[in-house]
Amino acid sequence: MDFSQWGQPSKEWLAFAAANSEVLSLSDDSLPPQQQQEHFNKTRSTFAKHLVQSTGIGHLVKTQDHVIPTRDGQSITLRSYRPVLLGSRPLPGYVYFHGGGLISGSLDTELFNCSWLAHALSMTVVHVCYRHTPQVKGLTPWHDAIDGFEWAASHTEALGIDASRLVVGGVSAGGTLTASVVQHELRRARKTDTANRIRGQVLGLPTLLHWKAFPYELFVDREKTSLVQCKDAAILNEKHLTLFSSLLGSEVDPTDRTWSPALADEEELRGIPQTAFLVAGWDPLRDEALWYAKKLKNAGVKTNVHIFPGLPHAFNAFLQLPSHKRWNEVLLGCLRWAAADEDGWIIESPPVMPLYMETIAAIASSTDPVTAGASESDLLTKAGNSL
Repeated sequence: MDFSQWGQPSKEWLAFAAANSEVLSLSDDSLPPQQQQEHFNKTRSTFAKHLVQSTGIGHLVKTQDHVIPTRDGQSITLRSYRPVLLGSRPLPGYVYFHGGGLISGSLDTELFNCSWLAHALSMTVVHVCYRHTPQVKGLTPWHDAIDGFEWAASHTEALGIDASRLVVGGVSAGGTLTASVVQHELRRARKTDTANRIRGQVLGLPTLLHWKAFPYELFVDREKTSLVQCKDAAILNEKHLTLFSSLLGSEVDPTDRTWSPALADEEELRGIPQTAFLVAGWDPLRDEALWYAKKLKNAGVKTNVHIFPGLPHAFNAFLQLPSHKRWNEVLLGCLRWAAADEDGWIIESPPVMPLYMETIAAIASSTDPVTAGASESDLLTKAGNSL
């Protein structure tokens, strides 16, 4: 295999980096891990809250926190998001795991992203806030993800989710949690001879392997693998990968299927639900994502792969970057596709309309002879008087 043709920094990124060198030079790498975590979470939470307030989306989406038990006797919090104007009717569900190297991220860092997705897709979004390093080690984040999914899948009615249209997804570290949850659900369904409760999964810039378990022998040239070609890439580099994995400790074998879900063989992967990938070309994680996509396809799984050539990990976080908008468009499309029926048909939900728009629509469709013959200005005047 060789995916190195997408691994050179793009003109778009080079131009963006030249114009924003001061911003990109900022780094918390010299801080101890816990201080990195605190600074990242504070900065991102502040920005998320600002976006919610400035866009007004907080008035369109209702949130609710759910504290649930974990297998080790502790607890984590899930936050659900629902479009206010859609009432209590069942909606497609999206169980979401945030990124951040398994060290960063919180309920509030995802406040805007989850609100936006719930509103834009008319979905119920359930954000599982798993525990992070350095507070925990080993497979705790993966176990939290599975426990969180199990709770959400068992409470679809209370959450207002159409249980037949449940999607799981995540970005970066959230991608490895997603892949492990989906494989765990496949094994559960086989063992109990029951239906798989997941309709589809969306893996954004996912990490799917411990770097020590990377299969260099499957690629045409070690130097062309993403771990080598992109070891000094912007945003995420070799140093970061080493730090993130070291914080999880050395108790778990890097080849453990939970830690490295991409190592599952093709026979194990048969029956995985339809899977969408969003992959950055100038990202050390590129090859493990595309290798996993090929394995899934060989196993008969429907796949939908989007590659962003020459862009680094987490490029989507930069609002000024032109490809940020394209990422959003692709992500929405992938989530719709992942929740689609088996025949691939996507039934578009009507747009969410404020009450005054519904009133105007009702008047416009009236068979009242006065309304039917009214001018546009008369119609709007009548609508205004009826509010």
